[in-house]
Amino acid sequence: MISFDPSILMNYYQSRLGVTGQGGASELLPRKKYAPTAPWSPGGGAPDPAQSVRNALLGRRFIDEGAAKLDLAGASADYRRMFALYNGLSTLMGVAERMNAKGLTSVDQAKIRSTFTKGMAEIANYVDDLKLDSVRLTRGEAMTRARMETGVPRDKTEYITAPLVSGSSSAEVPAFQGDVKFDISLKRVNDTLNVSIDLSQMGSTPRTMGNVVGFINQKLADAGAVTRFASHRIPGAERTTTVNGRVVKLTPEPDRWALKVKTDIAEKLTFSAPATAGAVYMAQTVGNPDPDGKPSTDDAKLTNQFLKFQTDVTSVPAPLQTSGEANFVDGRAFAKDLDPNVIAVRATQVGPDGAVYMLADVENKVAGQEIKGTQDVALLKYDSAGNLLYTRTLGASDKASGLALAVSADGKVAVAGSVTGAMNGTTNGVFNSGETGAFADQSDSFVTLFDADGQEMWTQRRGARQADEASQVSFGADGAVYVAGRARSSITGSTGLGGWDNYIQGFKADATGKVQHLFTQAVGSSGDDRAGGLVVDGDSLVVAGVENGRAVLRRFDLQATGAPTLVATRDLGEMQGEIKGLVLDGGQLVLAGTTRNAALSAGTITQAHAGGSDAFVARLSANLTPAASDRLAYYGGTGDEKLTGLAAKDGQIWLSGQAGADLPDQPKVGTKDGFLARIDVDTGDAVWSRRFTGREGHTAPGPIAIDTTGASVLDRIGLPKGTLDLSDSPRVTAVSAARAGDTFYLRADGGRPQAVTLDEKDTLETLATKIRRALAFRAKVEIVTSEGVRRLQIKPLHDRSLIEILPGKGSDNALEVLGLAEGVVRNTKVVDGKTVPADGKAPLYGLGLPSDLNLDDIHQVRHALAEISSAMSVIRTAYKDLVALASPKPPPSTVNPAGHVPAYLQSQIANYQSALDRLTGGG
Repeated sequence: MISFDPSILMNYYQSRLGVTGQGGASELLPRKKYAPTAPWSPGGGAPDPAQSVRNALLGRRFIDEGAAKLDLAGASADYRRMFALYNGLSTLMGVAERMNAKGLTSVDQAKIRSTFTKGMAEIANYVDDLKLDSVRLTRGEAMTRARMETGVPRDKTEYITAPLVSGSSSAEVPAFQGDVKFDISLKRVNDTLNVSIDLSQMGSTPRTMGNVVGFINQKLADAGAVTRFASHRIPGAERTTTVNGRVVKLTPEPDRWALKVKTDIAEKLTFSAPATAGAVYMAQTVGNPDPDGKPSTDDAKLTNQFLKFQTDVTSVPAPLQTSGEANFVDGRAFAKDLDPNVIAVRATQVGPDGAVYMLADVENKVAGQEIKGTQDVALLKYDSAGNLLYTRTLGASDKASGLALAVSADGKVAVAGSVTGAMNGTTNGVFNSGETGAFADQSDSFVTLFDADGQEMWTQRRGARQADEASQVSFGADGAVYVAGRARSSITGSTGLGGWDNYIQGFKADATGKVQHLFTQAVGSSGDDRAGGLVVDGDSLVVAGVENGRAVLRRFDLQATGAPTLVATRDLGEMQGEIKGLVLDGGQLVLAGTTRNAALSAGTITQAHAGGSDAFVARLSANLTPAASDRLAYYGGTGDEKLTGLAAKDGQIWLSGQAGADLPDQPKVGTKDGFLARIDVDTGDAVWSRRFTGREGHTAPGPIAIDTTGASVLDRIGLPKGTLDLSDSPRVTAVSAARAGDTFYLRADGGRPQAVTLDEKDTLETLATKIRRALAFRAKVEIVTSEGVRRLQIKPLHDRSLIEILPGKGSDNALEVLGLAEGVVRNTKVVDGKTVPADGKAPLYGLGLPSDLNLDDIHQVRHALAEISSAMSVIRTAYKDLVALASPKPPPSTVNPAGHVPAYLQSQIANYQSALDRLTGGG
């Protein structure tokens, strides 16, 4: 049927009367052209996208103003420039889309990435230099204020425990039952208050949340303390279900209740308990690594967790199990999921304050901190109750891995690992960060020292021509830091021996704080070597490693100057596995690892090898001379075990690892289980052991740390052992991945860009001063507080001010890690219902095109495509507004838009439709 739309004639009639219609015949009439046709419109003359991409890959320019066609004589040059920019972005998107093609070789991918980087630079330079008459474009965002997303937390005055009870607050709390005794020390300026809490003194009063809080507060008041406890309500989460396609609300989950400690900055709290037990802290990865059984697919959903175990219940009641707690195992005090962007935990240590330090690799924002590259190192500090105290990211511009962690007796923390690409603020004896050829992507070794507040004191980076890494770190009694690692070629300051060579290094700060490189010395064989442990014993250093397949320990005497002297070597035989750790305990060495060798030469065997691959632990004399007291014990079953963690203190030796098919007296739990065991090397017995699993029946245990007095009744009620830490560093470089030397630029009112360079001690206050000076005091820079976090905010000082925020060069760019957007900050006003720039000049549009877009992986490709598409959309909006400005405004209407169409015309239209119906048969 050929249908006739009566609205065509009606709209035509209305247009003759001057009535505005919605489309219709008025759109069929010839119109005067006021702007050239856009390249995204039919007939716009856009270049062939596929050919443009081919040209770009051949090295031709992305932007060509000569190729931008205008089909309107005398049109403003603004159109040509905007069309050229649009076509350049379209080509850039086409190049990015090439990364999604199948069958690309590594050479193809490298070519595409290189072309994309070139195109980004060309487009960025073009936009930065672009001058338009009727509109203004900026590569970044168009903002009315710029606020740093990265902020400095305010010092807290409250501490909230994990939930202790659910339902009514008047219910008795299981954690408060039994023998609950603990002490609170409140240190003030001139005195210290000591308050002992013993819930048995409540007599027959029910131990509800309110009653216990009241009892504790009365004790605190009697002692004259300002600190108070309170109950903290955690509202029950909403629950829904779907019935016949409709979402139905269910009864919410019950409320939960926790303890809240409200203190004052004048009182520093320390918690302790009269009865303590041993505690083991462990990291593990849970979840099925290959759900669909196809190694070629990346479908793993893995989670890293932080666990605490109480290792005896002689004087301290066993930890309580939370109702429904997944994969609970006897003795486990808690199991907490880590940040989802933590991809691996490399090491854990307990500090002198009872806090737990964890070294992890992260691949994205962690604890609210952006990272610069694809992977960074994070130092995480937790209290004994499992609450995160701080996060410190290294700030590598490309990729970094943390491999080793040590904590000194005075609370300093040293971390070591490998880094690829540039990293500001490092003292270098380095090749690879400056390479542009075959070794540009090779890793260098690094070691970083933090003070007791988690503030970076120094970082040393020293590399070989080829790849190298630092995998062990230890403190000397004088504060020196010693490192062991391996290198593929001669590392700076040493001579290579062949293959992967082990090395040892020493560093120490002088009286002025300047770091001295004490020595670098190659250690090992002519084959491939790997360091597995490092300890400092007085004036000597002992390093353990696998050298050309053999387990070897070497002892060096440290010299006042120069390289250490090798004084003893002990070969334990064919490794057939790996060394996982070396600890000095009670004047003896404790060595552990995984092996298939049933006869390692490490002293008397007190527990025989069970078959397959077993964990082992050896106790040896520190001077490496074989002694009658040397002992060796294997731990495992007939299957394959793999050791992942060693900790030893006060004569206790603990092992963690992956369990095989069977373990002595430990039945299988899941598909892939883990184990934790305390080994008596003298007898070879496992005096305490647990076998456990994780989510979806899979767990991969990681490193462990022990505190022989770390468990107490405080765990039951969610309070941490030791001094309550409620403050964080005020330094910007401490609470972000920014490093000293990182830079961004500011420009006020079209002047010259001024650099703002971060110093290692910069706070929000000092950074605000630098920003004000860079902008010649033409901006209002203030510190605002939101949700307990202090952040910097930048606003124009008056309506005529225009502030530009520009990125630093390459890896020095500080904007992303500070959470500060590129772009223009200006004031706006509303005129005739439309928001316009307050300076009265041309409209301003922000492309929102980040300067760091790349095609490094599939996620970055998707991100780049989305950002480029958004920028192209902004250009289309700017063009639409330009057309509106160029087109004359319609004359004011003199006829009622709702004018009545005469009856005779309506009758004619009905007749025309009836005739058409008859001609087509009505269907």
